[in-house]
Amino acid sequence: MPNSALQGKSWDIPEELHAHLRRTMNAYKGDENVEGYQRLKGLIDNKTISYEQLKRIKNFFDNESNVDYMNDKKASTPFILNGGNKMKYWINNILSSSRENIQSKKDVQKNAGTSIKNTHIKNHTKDGITTSSVKPHSTSDLKKESYDDIYIRKEVQLMESLISIFDKNKEVCHKQSLQS
Repeated sequence: MPNSALQGKSWDIPEELHAHLRRTMNAYKGDENVEGYQRLKGLIDNKTISYEQLKRIKNFFDNESNVDYMNDKKASTPFILNGGNKMKYWINNILSSSRENIQSKKDVQKNAGTSIKNTHIKNHTKDGITTSSVKPHSTSDLKKESYDDIYIRKEVQLMESLISIFDKNKEVCHKQSLQS
């Protein structure tokens, strides 16, 4: 699962978003015990954000009312202190692109044949058969092609898959720059 591969990772907060968080902190003159204040202070001091913290903030935004505080001045203080819509959109983009990258990497490995087993499933037992005990298909059909032919074909498949991933990442970056 892509989420487990992201555990323990962290990302740098973009300077534009970091500046937004600093402006929010400087403008806030209220109670320091309100939800979101300590998180905001930590993000300003650290400039990085862990996957676990991204998930907690995403959960906050998913449970918070969907108010655009730039157009509707009724946004809650915790919503604003958590970075508002700028932080919400950035977190959603980071999480979705990171999950897609892991999924794409697994698909490339599977399609290129560089993976020994299916990269999308964990070893498990079903009806007395474990996935780790399943033997690969016979290689007798491969004897018709030389090793060099097989290697070149696999390399071409891998390169085509990587080009596809780069194109997807380019589109994501382009969308993010348009949103900023």
